[in-house]
Amino acid sequence: MARNLRPPVEVVDDTSQTRRIYDDLRRAIITGEYREGEKLPEARLAAMLGTSRLPVREALALLEFDGIVSALPRRSAVVRSWDTTAVEELFDVRIGLEPLAARLAAARIRQGHDSSPLRAALREAQEATDSRDPLRIAETNAKLHGAIVELSGNSLLTQLMRTILARMAWLFFLTTERNTEEQRDEHQHLIDAISSGDERLAEYAMLSHTEAGRTPTLTIVTALRHADQGNGPGADR
Repeated sequence: MARNLRPPVEVVDDTSQTRRIYDDLRRAIITGEYREGEKLPEARLAAMLGTSRLPVREALALLEFDGIVSALPRRSAVVRSWDTTAVEELFDVRIGLEPLAARLAAARIRQGHDSSPLRAALREAQEATDSRDPLRIAETNAKLHGAIVELSGNSLLTQLMRTILARMAWLFFLTTERNTEEQRDEHQHLIDAISSGDERLAEYAMLSHTEAGRTPTLTIVTALRHADQGNGPGADR
């Protein structure tokens, strides 16, 4: 009925609310405030956030699209978990897509496109490394990879990489104990290779950089899972 329709201004407000709630929940999940495997009932989140269920529902749908939560029956979701299979799958997909993005980005630079967005993203990531803020490091490193994808100029690749980048930021946070100085050097080499306009060099640099992160990431995630098992209900107190 007409009396149940919301005025347009409320719809716009819901959209901004959705983005804010999405950002807040995403940050809380990445930093571990909401733990892997934890349920996120829509009603409880709405009550905690002092909002209606609609923007919470929409935010959870975005998080599901990004592969950060999984939908459950009865208006709920659950935070997804990292294990060695999830890590391997992510790296396998990255190996398939990111070298392509680097090659296409290098080709566009050779054609005269501006490399300054890459340099700006690199500088931001380096400043984050200096700050030693784990969340800032994770977010800016993922943003750097996103800048390469954007420069590729391939809209389908950009769309495919969205969910990958969201999970990358989460995994980067979980593995911030990796050698940040080494990663800084790799990123510098990667951006230099792309900026040179040499497609094959850029493709190889990204392939090498991505594959180099697989083993240390698996090692850290395996250790985290063992620690979680040790702290489980049956563990000694």
